[in-house]
Amino acid sequence: MQDVLSFADESGISKSSPCYTIGILNIPANYIDEFNFHVEEIYKSSGVQGEIKWEKVRKSAGQINLCLDLLRFIIQSPCTFHAIAVSKAPYKKWHKNEEEAFFTTYNQLLNQSSKGLNANCKVYIDQKSTKYSKQDEVMQIITNHMLAKLPTSSKIQHVKMENSKLHWGLQAVDIITGAINTGYLLYFNPNAQMQIAKKIAIKRMAGILGWDQLVYDTRPNNILNIWHFPRETRAIPATKAVTPNLSVPNISREKYDQIIKSVK
Repeated sequence: MQDVLSFADESGISKSSPCYTIGILNIPANYIDEFNFHVEEIYKSSGVQGEIKWEKVRKSAGQINLCLDLLRFIIQSPCTFHAIAVSKAPYKKWHKNEEEAFFTTYNQLLNQSSKGLNANCKVYIDQKSTKYSKQDEVMQIITNHMLAKLPTSSKIQHVKMENSKLHWGLQAVDIITGAINTGYLLYFNPNAQMQIAKKIAIKRMAGILGWDQLVYDTRPNNILNIWHFPRETRAIPATKAVTPNLSVPNISREKYDQIIKSVK
């Protein structure tokens, strides 16, 4: 049975967002050194300073291209990515206890992303303040109970909160998860105020997946899974297969400047 390192992060928890997304990036343990090397090379070529974060995609072609390069790399690698995109309004539990509701969906995603791996999974999640100091241990116990009921040999060895600055995996999953949540947010609110750089990145990342918008849930696949939750939100606006188009180009500094000038 293989060993897998799973890196997870969330986006959209703020009160103003109509949706939130949790993403998990599963990396075979024997691939982690190569993964780290490639992500560091992407980072160096982008010109971005400091930690890689979706929130920092604001005003440069380099920030946009980092997102595109990361997505291309991940879908061509032996890694798998799973996300649960949650619409808050119909999620009844969210309106009773937000933290409990959030971790319920976190456990569901951990279960869904782990069951097909038949692996021992070590899960690293971005640091998050919670009411219960041992929330990571609870997540491990609950998810293992869920996995034990399924025809899988997968097991969560530990869940641990980590500083994202120390892990390329946490920084990479921040980018992909943030982009997916922002694409979903634009479905609910097409006029949402955000940086043009984010909109350009989302559009081109959707193109890399073979889509016109980064707003769909997916058919089960081994590349990238997006699960809309709760049940009544599935296939809204549509369910689409991931058909990678790696020829979607990066954006030049000149093209980015033209776009910015045209919207001013």
